[in-house]
Amino acid sequence: MPQQPTDQPYVLGTHGEELERLRFQHELWRPLAEAAWDRAGLTAGERVLDLGAGPGFAALDLARRVGPTGQVLALEHSPAYVAAGRLLAVEAGLTHLELRQHDLLRDPLPHEGFDLAWMRWVAMFLADLEPLLTQLPLALRPGGRLVLHEYVQWDSFGLHPHGAAIHRFGQAVQRSFRQAGGDPDVNRRLPSLLAARGFRIDALEPLPVLGREGSLAAQWMQRFVMVYAHQLQAQGLWSAADQAEALAEIEAAAEDPGSFWMGPTVLELRATRWAP
Repeated sequence: MPQQPTDQPYVLGTHGEELERLRFQHELWRPLAEAAWDRAGLTAGERVLDLGAGPGFAALDLARRVGPTGQVLALEHSPAYVAAGRLLAVEAGLTHLELRQHDLLRDPLPHEGFDLAWMRWVAMFLADLEPLLTQLPLALRPGGRLVLHEYVQWDSFGLHPHGAAIHRFGQAVQRSFRQAGGDPDVNRRLPSLLAARGFRIDALEPLPVLGREGSLAAQWMQRFVMVYAHQLQAQGLWSAADQAEALAEIEAAAEDPGSFWMGPTVLELRATRWAP
């Protein structure tokens, strides 16, 4: 989840509508996360650090994967999301899952020799990557693995063939992220930054998402346009007229069986901490 400085609100917000959008988003991306954990060799009994865990949706899946002999520590900046995740963990009976309030920009990572660290859509919101990158090797045991899902090409977001307003929406979204100190294409830099800090880069795999009308992918992107438009308007980056044009394009696409959405391109980065 976004990690602005503690005196600033999340760019995306933490309201109920955003929470539900995140729940739907996780359902879409769960198979890709599960496949990434498989590729990283995550097994029962391992200890996992979830960085920027949001309401804990992925953390719950990780806790089920490692089982009661393992451990998951999920760090999250928002107290509202920490509370939501703790409730989910209790309801699921996952006593080996801990959610802890944590500011990745200011608080030190626990040096507990984790087997694997997981992070999705967090580095892109960090105004300063240095605190996290410096501490990551200390949080993992020698040979510990790192799995990141961060964007590498936000410009691929769009509605085709007729989506001029949706394209402008994507540009406004990127401006809002950058104005808050983030980098929507942060995974262009992370492999080199991690290699310089003693990580072996094991794999870089693009994860494009495309969906026709009615698909989960299309619904995910449509929901984002609906929900984040309010934030963009509050920032002066989007107008009611812009939104009306975007909604008209979405309605027109619903009548075109050949229309499709493309999401911003995620890059899966898998790395290993070398032994000292």
